Amino acid sequence: MKQPELRAGYTDNDTRVHDDMSKICPLLPTNEQLCVELSTILTNKRISTLFQPIVDVQQIEVFGYEALSRGPSDSPLHAAPILFETAERCEKNSQLELCCLNATLEHWQQYSLTNKVFINMNPEMLMHPGFGVKKLLLSLKKRNISASSIVIEMSERFPITNIVQLKLAVTWLREQGFLIAIDDLGAGYSGLKLWSDLKPDFVKIDRHFIRDIHEDLVKREFVRSLVDLSERIGCEIIAEGVETSAELAVVKALNIHLIQGFYFGRPRAIPNASLELCQTKEMPQPRTYGQFARDLSEYIEPVSSKTSLKHAWDVLQKNPTIFSLPIVDDGRPLGLLHRWRVLELYGSQYGRALYEKHPVIKFINKDSLIVDVNMSLDDVSQRLIDEDYHYLKQHFIVVEQGYYLGMGTTRSLLKQLTQQRIQIARYANPLTQLPGNVPIKTEVEKRIERGESFYFAYVDISHFKPLNDYLGYKVGDTVILKLSVLLKSTFTGAADFVGHIGGMILW
Repeated sequence: MKQPELRAGYTDNDTRVHDDMSKICPLLPTNEQLCVELSTILTNKRISTLFQPIVDVQQIEVFGYEALSRGPSDSPLHAAPILFETAERCEKNSQLELCCLNATLEHWQQYSLTNKVFINMNPEMLMHPGFGVKKLLLSLKKRNISASSIVIEMSERFPITNIVQLKLAVTWLREQGFLIAIDDLGAGYSGLKLWSDLKPDFVKIDRHFIRDIHEDLVKREFVRSLVDLSERIGCEIIAEGVETSAELAVVKALNIHLIQGFYFGRPRAIPNASLELCQTKEMPQPRTYGQFARDLSEYIEPVSSKTSLKHAWDVLQKNPTIFSLPIVDDGRPLGLLHRWRVLELYGSQYGRALYEKHPVIKFINKDSLIVDVNMSLDDVSQRLIDEDYHYLKQHFIVVEQGYYLGMGTTRSLLKQLTQQRIQIARYANPLTQLPGNVPIKTEVEKRIERGESFYFAYVDISHFKPLNDYLGYKVGDTVILKLSVLLKSTFTGAADFVGHIGGMILW
């Protein structure tokens, strides 16, 4: 096969290094093999789309979603960087961009969502003869999707070869109703110049400036200056990569209302338009010490049921800390493939030759424990105990509305439960076992710090001292216990908190 001509951003040395690595490691595909793989993906339209929410923390609603494209899970081109790098080397940029666009719009139409969708595009593609802005509009018209619901994201990581032509393309897009965003501001080429030239509706600050912003004065001042500038020229700032409550608190204090990051949700195949996820993140969890399966969930990249055992084993070999692989089709988990199971198969005589080409679905543990994100840790623990009398499962799958979210381990569950028990024992009221003075104070301070609205009330039993004097403390304790049980069974919402301080029970 003729070596494809190199495009902007790739040097002859880049290709030579990849080819040299392929000779050193035969398992690494060559450039030619990757080009063939890409052609197969494009022909069969095997691009998948994930959606990550962008949350308006001022209105408490999902503002929109960023659409993220991936290759097939069983392909060496699964990860977005290598997928698009390969398209660049193989001169298939426009074909890949169009395939990703169509996949995004088809999914968006399928779920009938009304939120805005942010679609990433290489700015050069808007001027490419094989793609262009008119093909973009045609794709929308075919699906009866309004241009006003689409935000075109252009990353400043890509060099702009013809800013005049790009400005003309952006002007035409605006005339059709599209909105414009600059992605990764501060991450690459002259972002402020691009901001000045294109006058976007949204600017997304690169995650580098958001990570640990609560600990870095320089980052805070840099972001503050961008917010001040955006307010003067009528542009919305979006903070990317928010992962912790501390980072969220700072960006909110800097007057940024549009937030994107793992704190509110990871990219997922089925976009969740419900406010449930956002509200549970913003509001305190039930009963200060109550934790959920969500807190144990760690995202492990799944593989499909058709993946070969050989490929699954390669994934496990490259990730020695992963002991089980989730098997997922169309977002729904089917079970787990355990490392020990593959070793058992490969350890038998001729095992590797016999089994490595078979799909993993033949070897998975189909009775894997699957729990909902909102299941309490106590309930998860009970499910593990009830599952099997002879074997304690070491891993479980966490789902949200039936769709794969991540995995948890029994070890992390036991660790969290132990810490929870210690905390309860240290601060709970000895009679009712409700949280005492310290956690009540912490809970109130946390809600005030977040600027949340809440009601604070206390229950006091009338004539309680005469009751104790006449019937004795044992009867008095029974009354307090019954009252605590009544309150705990009544106030069970995600934002409810019941505590016990002195002679009062608060909720």
